[in-house]
Amino acid sequence: MRLIAAMDHDEFEMMVISMDRETYLADRIRELGVPVTSLSLKQTPYKLWQGFKVLRDFNPDVIHGTMYQGGVMGTVFRRMLPKQPHVIWTVHEPLEHYDEEPLRKRLQLRLWGKMSGSPECLMYVSHLNMQQHLPYGFNNSKAVVIPNGVDTSRFGPAREKGLAIRKTLGIPDDCIVIGKTARYHRQKNHEGFLRSAGLLAAKYDNVQFMLVGTNVDENNETLTGLVKELGLEGKVHMLGNREDIPEIVNAYDIATLTSLGEAFPLTLGEAMVSAVPCVATDVGDNAYIIEDTGYVVPVADDQAMADSWEKIVVLSDEDRAALGQKARQRCLDNFTLEQQVHQHEELYRTLHRTNDRAVELTSATS
Repeated sequence: MRLIAAMDHDEFEMMVISMDRETYLADRIRELGVPVTSLSLKQTPYKLWQGFKVLRDFNPDVIHGTMYQGGVMGTVFRRMLPKQPHVIWTVHEPLEHYDEEPLRKRLQLRLWGKMSGSPECLMYVSHLNMQQHLPYGFNNSKAVVIPNGVDTSRFGPAREKGLAIRKTLGIPDDCIVIGKTARYHRQKNHEGFLRSAGLLAAKYDNVQFMLVGTNVDENNETLTGLVKELGLEGKVHMLGNREDIPEIVNAYDIATLTSLGEAFPLTLGEAMVSAVPCVATDVGDNAYIIEDTGYVVPVADDQAMADSWEKIVVLSDEDRAALGQKARQRCLDNFTLEQQVHQHEELYRTLHRTNDRAVELTSATS
């Protein structure tokens, strides 16, 4: 949705086909003047034919399939479309723990790997993600890496708004707040975050913790039980799903990810461009994103995470702010939505020109 909103609608005519059920994002995209068709294939697999008819009527120059299934769908249908459009696959899924996935998913990945030479471009969101797919047979000869980009019109330093949120939660201004923005999922490792919080809170009374994301609230019995077990009552604020993430991020003094696996987590960039230093586990491209503006620690090492938080906690306010400014500049230089949109638009133009040239040659031969 961010890409669609930011692209040049005078040059690019777009439509969206969702293979899954409709969500609130569909109407947001329609408000941008872009039609959306939701197929709900898990419930109604016969609607695959409807997806083909929508594609045929639209007659695209380029099909951009996100995740594996979207790319495979585009690859299967392209030969039956009037323009036989070029196809892009965008791959997001991190594979650090893929051997723990069900056999069905692992076999599917092998199948996608065998088909990966068909699209004109494989797009990855991280360099590590690109390398991770090689053992599964993915053909990276036509691969590009286009990192996620932060919308700097929404995210940026806004400390007063962050302090206002802290006030509503009863957090004193002189507290150091360590925050994590992520939905509740095994791979996001919220339990590890709380264990590290327990280690740090035992040493510092002026540190509190904030968790934001879907199903991360007081109804989550696993997390509330762990908070109680670790003696963190009153120090952990679980806010659930929020729409005011740009303001929330400005309530953090340190942003963190304790994930067991990632590709290119946008939440790091959102914190960095807001001048909040980050500490994250060494998964995906986290080390490349953060570089020397924060800390990267081994996966599932609760003590290392707490120790790295402590390195920033003990800084003076001025030094912590300077580290945040350094993080902001790195994001502005490398990971903005404007840069991401430009790279996508250039790729679409290139494929369109290539396809037009192929049509001209075919016509000349005939």
